[in-house]
Amino acid sequence: LFCLPGLTKLLNTISLQDVIGGVLISAVLLVLLYPAWDMIDHLLLTSPFCPLLSIVVPLVLCYNYPKLDYYSPTRGDTTIILGAGAGATVGFWLNNQYAMPAYSSENFQLGFPLITGKIVVVALARFFVGIFVVLLTRKLMKNVVLGVLGYWYKFPIGDLEARRRLEVEVPYKFITYSSVGFSATVIVPLLHELLGLM
Repeated sequence: LFCLPGLTKLLNTISLQDVIGGVLISAVLLVLLYPAWDMIDHLLLTSPFCPLLSIVVPLVLCYNYPKLDYYSPTRGDTTIILGAGAGATVGFWLNNQYAMPAYSSENFQLGFPLITGKIVVVALARFFVGIFVVLLTRKLMKNVVLGVLGYWYKFPIGDLEARRRLEVEVPYKFITYSSVGFSATVIVPLLHELLGLM
């Protein structure tokens, strides 16, 4: 019951055949690329070209999104997903380069600790600090990027039609959500460490 409203909204924008096709294509790609996952992961974390490619490739994909005769929120949703992924990928790369390399086995613990009151408090504190930083980043970047784009393209920030134009929607959503992805993977863990919430 919880998923039905979202599924109904999804099926209003794309067909059931699109959903089934997307699931099948994803399944085939997962099976075909499975042997290369470790190599891809290693390249994403260690290649000096990762930050550039992680920003440029998704941005080019967003600008080359299929054109429609009418406005659809799917281009914006795709831009949000690609932007958040790009920011997170750059954040993971940066963490691996300077903060905490992913391939070190120090401090690696298997198992699940017993849930105590202290663990619950720390987990809740980490959650609320993380959510606060992510929401603050989103709000700040949204206002800054919309303000700059509004000044550049000469439209009022509240003009919904202007915000739907390709030259406004893509940079606005891509920059905002890549900042959110970066913040979630770099700023939040650093803040957790500074606050002793690790």
